[in-house]
Amino acid sequence: MKLTNMTERITFFSLKPGVINGVPTNNVKTDEFTCWAEVAKLPYREFVNSSTEVGYRKETPVFIIAFKQKKEIQTNWRIRWRNKEYEIISMDPDYKTKDTNQIAGRVIKS
Repeated sequence: MKLTNMTERITFFSLKPGVINGVPTNNVKTDEFTCWAEVAKLPYREFVNSSTEVGYRKETPVFIIAFKQKKEIQTNWRIRWRNKEYEIISMDPDYKTKDTNQIAGRVIKS
């Protein structure tokens, strides 16, 4: 794991029941923790092979973070990065070396 590649700050948050302006609601955004991450780039061969699919890679980024974090990441949490929100679509922890955790996200259209 190269810490110098982790240059992006991401925040994990959850949606919990709460009260906004005296009105009960189920979707209060509660920050769980924030950490440094590397956003993996798309390999060139995948870029060339997917030339028929038009879209931005930043709509489905892969975040690489350190294995040990302040809290255990839950699959129903969301990620905030560069003023956009992403849902977690898959997680791939490296249990062999306990070095990194790869988390794939998909942008949430509002």
